[in-house]
Amino acid sequence: MASANPLREPAGDAEAALIARALRLESFFPEFNGELCGKLFPRSGVGRYAAGDYIIEQGEAGRDLFVLLDGGVSVTVSMGSAAAQVAVLGPESLLGEVALLRDGTRTASAVASVPTRAFRLMFEDMGYVLQNNPELAAHLQGLAKQRTA
Repeated sequence: MASANPLREPAGDAEAALIARALRLESFFPEFNGELCGKLFPRSGVGRYAAGDYIIEQGEAGRDLFVLLDGGVSVTVSMGSAAAQVAVLGPESLLGEVALLRDGTRTASAVASVPTRAFRLMFEDMGYVLQNNPELAAHLQGLAKQRTA
């Protein structure tokens, strides 16, 4: 099961700038900062993960999206008793887009390979952004297709 990680902090200005780049929000919010991030995504926040912590786990339900702020993550897919690493991700990478766009079931596990911070964008906060940012929706769909091909 993915780490509970109850500690979530608001995003500061530096984190907000990275989140805006990763989510392609610059054209909508040219001066995206920590305060605006908190208003736009009131349920979301920054979580800290120790090396070895699961951020998401294959098979679990979840539609939240993660933006890696720093650190690194190993993404693995299991089939039966075999598992294969399919990606190593770093800052500004997105996690969780496949489950977000599909049925809400995680298709891979993501484990912090070093101490990592990630902005957990709660599904409840995503509606407005996806409806008003077709570029982001298309980007996420492209990532999901690429990662499941």
